Amino acid sequence: MKLRPLRLSDRRLFERFLFQAPHGLSAYAFANIAVWNKLFSIRWAVVRGALCCFFEDSATRFMPFPPLGNPEHDVLMACFRFMEEKNRNAEISRIENVEEGELSAFHPGVFRHYKKCDEYIVRRRDMVSLAGGRYKHQRNLCHYFEKTCHPGTRPYRKGDRTAVLRLHRAWARERKSRDADPVYQAMLDDSAAVLDVMLGSFGALRMTAMVVTSGGGIRAFTSGFPLHDRLFCVNFEFGDLAMKGIAAYMFREFCRCLEDDEEINIMDAMGLDRIRRTKEMYHPVRTAGSYTVLLKGDHASLL
Repeated sequence: MKLRPLRLSDRRLFERFLFQAPHGLSAYAFANIAVWNKLFSIRWAVVRGALCCFFEDSATRFMPFPPLGNPEHDVLMACFRFMEEKNRNAEISRIENVEEGELSAFHPGVFRHYKKCDEYIVRRRDMVSLAGGRYKHQRNLCHYFEKTCHPGTRPYRKGDRTAVLRLHRAWARERKSRDADPVYQAMLDDSAAVLDVMLGSFGALRMTAMVVTSGGGIRAFTSGFPLHDRLFCVNFEFGDLAMKGIAAYMFREFCRCLEDDEEINIMDAMGLDRIRRTKEMYHPVRTAGSYTVLLKGDHASLL
């Protein structure tokens, strides 16, 4: 398998494959692939008409999504053979972010899978209006923040990078002080690396971002990217945790800007009940299940 390192100039080729079918999971966007290149070596190849992408670090090699365009059995087995060249462990060689509708491509006699998480999808017009009793809490938070902080919003600009990174560091420190879970703390560290890459390549990734200002400074940041027609994904949301209501206000105002989209993917809860409860308070209209696929043990020995 002849692999090429991922470059920003590969965006059009990736999007040609990504847009062949509508996807609900956040992994199926070039912007959400390229931003990981500070944490992983990202390489790809087109194998028998299928785009195969691999993430690799010092310990492991895996696929962030299944082959796109032609997930035939021979292609899948070639991908697992390549992963096993490094991993030599069937529990490590895996394809992540397989959508439920794609599981049929993996023969049950050869492959096994488990559900990793659900990503939550909300209706944009509901997030903008916050109408009715079920959104009373978010509506009150927005009103309180507007009354006490007199905020403004505007698109993110290149010159905001230093202030946004500083804000993220302060936000992450505060989050770490409130939650000692080592997995969550590692996720916060990873998010800092991803954010740094994203802001450094913002124009090339064709993302959308907004800042919330108050008192002459940037107090919150949010960003995202389109997944397909009418579905947008929010990948970053953070702000000054001392300012009550800022998260609800930021999300509502960002949704107002996304006039061409009907639904918003607000991603998964990272396995944390606190985050899950917050996302469920926005009453998702549906979820997108994310599955991980591995080889069954007796077939892994035949690679």
